[in-house]
Amino acid sequence: MEKKMLKHTLLIMASAAMASASISALAEGDAAAGKADFTKNGCVACHGAEGQSVNPAMFPVLKGKDADYISKQLHAFKSGERKGQGPGMIMNQNTKKLSDNDIANIAAFIESLK
Repeated sequence: MEKKMLKHTLLIMASAAMASASISALAEGDAAAGKADFTKNGCVACHGAEGQSVNPAMFPVLKGKDADYISKQLHAFKSGERKGQGPGMIMNQNTKKLSDNDIANIAAFIESLK
C-alpha cells in the first residue's frame, strides 16, 4: 500500500512539474516574433523601434523593462483594468486585438532590448 501511495505522489509531482514547464515556456515568448508584432501593431510609433520612446514625457521608455512587467501591463490594458490617459488611450484599443501569445512575444522582445 505504501509503495502505491508513493508512486501516486510521484506521478502527481511529475505531472505538476511538466505543466509548470509548459506554462513557463509559453510565458517566455519569442522575441523575434515579438519584434514583428511590436512593429505590425504600431508600437514603434510611440515607443520607438528600440523601446526608447519618441517622447518620454508622453510615452514610457520600454527598454530595460522585464517581460513579466510588460506582460502584466499589456493584459491590464486589454482587460480595461488599466486605462490609458490622453494619447495612451490607444493602448486599450490596440491590446484588445492581441492574443496571449502575441503579448508574451512582445514582452520577450522588449525584455531583449537591454
